[in-house]
Amino acid sequence: MEIPFIKDKDGYILKVSVKTGSKKPGVEKIDKDKLEIRLKSQPYDGLANKELIERLSVLLNIPKSKIEIIKGITSKHKVIQIQGKIE
Repeated sequence: MEIPFIKDKDGYILKVSVKTGSKKPGVEKIDKDKLEIRLKSQPYDGLANKELIERLSVLLNIPKSKIEIIKGITSKHKVIQIQGKIE
């Protein structure tokens, strides 16, 4: 699985598109420039954003503290910053 990262001075940038309220959460599609993820949570009270960070943490095998949504907190199109190296 080739995830479309963009190298950044602090780590990596990842564009993500989310679909909330899914019965089958997980990675839906990997595009050339973004990752499409289905989430079980609804976009209410930050639950979908929290689930997104948890799923990315497991998928990339990095701590949740290294993942930050830097654009699109209230949008389905998000920009994620990942601090440090990804192995």
